[in-house]
Amino acid sequence: MSACVKCAIGVMAALALALVACGGGATANPPATVVGPQQIVGATELLPFDTATFPAGDGPAVGGVCAASAVVPGAYRCELDGGGVDEPCFALSGARLVCAPNPVAGTARALVSPSAALPPSPPAPPEEVAAFFVALRDGPTCAIRTGPEPVIFGGVTATFDCDAPYTYLTTIDKSGPTWRAMLSTLDPATGTSSARLTDVARVWIP
Repeated sequence: MSACVKCAIGVMAALALALVACGGGATANPPATVVGPQQIVGATELLPFDTATFPAGDGPAVGGVCAASAVVPGAYRCELDGGGVDEPCFALSGARLVCAPNPVAGTARALVSPSAALPPSPPAPPEEVAAFFVALRDGPTCAIRTGPEPVIFGGVTATFDCDAPYTYLTTIDKSGPTWRAMLSTLDPATGTSSARLTDVARVWIP
């Protein structure tokens, strides 16, 4: 073997040893995984109300005449046989509606059998969507107020009735990814009230 060939082989062996020493025999790092849009931790969830899976659709229904709701676009307002009004109501089928549903408990205030075909009730555009049920981060749930009698705190009308006694939501701030609600509680013994801001965990929309 010529001296030149031996020299070339020696140089190649030295380079190989140097590469092993630098890399420590480890394999190259795998390419970084491409990550898509991230979920914002603590953001309020907007959940479309699913009538197909709602459990309170069976049982006797009261008759009524139903029209599109002006309070909750995409829902109905039903005038009940025998008097009274219920809202918001959602069509389970062409034969009945569920009124004032509680998506957390799986219950409803009433089932209505409409006396005529339901008129269209198109949902609001996304920027004007109206929540009808709210679950707060610290536990209470609240349903939209549709009755005629207002409840007023410091000049602000309550918009939701909550499951705790004498407790209401007056305002909901939707400006950020986590909605904030003003939870107001009335003390009937003294007539005084207290209020605090709380995070909204989930809301249900038509």
